[in-house]
Amino acid sequence: MEADKDAFYEKAAKGLAASATLYGVDSVVHVEDKDDIWFWQQLLAKYRAKRYKFLPATTNEQGNRTSGCTQCLKYKKFLSQKFFICIDSDLRYLQEEKLFAENGILQTYTYSWENHCAFASKLQRSFDECTHEQVNFDFIDFLQHYSQIVYQPFMLMLYQEREGLADFNRDKFKQCISLQYKRGDELNNGSQFLERLSVSLKDAMKDVMDNCNFDYEKESTFCATKGVWESNVYLFVRGHCLYNSLVSIGTKLCEGIGVDFEQNILKSALAFEQYDEISRIKTDIGKLNALKERHL
Repeated sequence: MEADKDAFYEKAAKGLAASATLYGVDSVVHVEDKDDIWFWQQLLAKYRAKRYKFLPATTNEQGNRTSGCTQCLKYKKFLSQKFFICIDSDLRYLQEEKLFAENGILQTYTYSWENHCAFASKLQRSFDECTHEQVNFDFIDFLQHYSQIVYQPFMLMLYQEREGLADFNRDKFKQCISLQYKRGDELNNGSQFLERLSVSLKDAMKDVMDNCNFDYEKESTFCATKGVWESNVYLFVRGHCLYNSLVSIGTKLCEGIGVDFEQNILKSALAFEQYDEISRIKTDIGKLNALKERHL
């Protein structure tokens, strides 16, 4: 059965690579969803200036039109310069899943593309430029405190996921950080929101850490090897949750001044080469050339 599935995706991958000629492009690129195209289009245009056709979904082995990371990865053994995939890392990077650009797989390194939109200094600069500093809010301070609050819970969640435990797994962590704007959250750099986040996490973690052999020093040392620190863990939490929280606060901040926080600020130009995670993508895009001799 597995052999039949592999044969299906090998044939499909060859067909998609061949379709580059029909589309009049250099490469066909499978992304997880249509929303991801905005992100990958910018990076590929900057670091591999070729013509691309982006596919947000393809047909699975049952004949259904399917999107998502799992569908993208079904092609991972059969990629080429003419057909490769771009995916969110989710927790795969931190769980050391073997995903390599040399094999035609580009990944975000942050949890998802939404985290890149939240890069603190870029976000603050865009906010100040678009609002002409009419509104007082320090996103750098907000995201610094956000990271300090979620750092230990995030490491506990990673440990629980790795050990197959469910007391504080990714779903429970997600529930804790899925917070939306409440009246007053826009004041004092989001201190009320941050307090709500802290309480949510502490309540969910109660007694868990002491009963699962969690080793803070060991986990923090491991996270550091992957570039995750107390100062930047906001780049690695579930991106959609952080993004939605920022949109909800930012929309309130921009109320009445004619600025669309999401489109004009969050989704302003990416901070190319300003931090490790986005620089790793640049390096990976350069490695796509290694696909030529292997597959074509």
